[in-house]
Amino acid sequence: MGRHKIRIKMTKHGWQRALERYIEKQYIEYVLNNPSETIYDNVRENYKSFGIISNSPFYEQPYLLIVHNKFNTVVSIITIMWMDKGGLRAHGFSKF
Repeated sequence: MGRHKIRIKMTKHGWQRALERYIEKQYIEYVLNNPSETIYDNVRENYKSFGIISNSPFYEQPYLLIVHNKFNTVVSIITIMWMDKGGLRAHGFSKF
């Protein structure tokens, strides 16, 4: 069964962070459609997904972390940032 393309909605904060951190829309789409790992944060009641971006503008931080709410095929992005393995580990990820 084919996967549906995810429709992305950005909060104002999400857009601001993406612009400040040189995060392109194609990176966001790639990670949300092909996450290395997605976890649910029970405390904050949101999802966190990450993926590796081969041409990240920050060599030391090649992982893109997206904090989002997921509603079927619509994803509302709360915030977004570049990470290294230590940062991913601190956010609860284990597959990198």
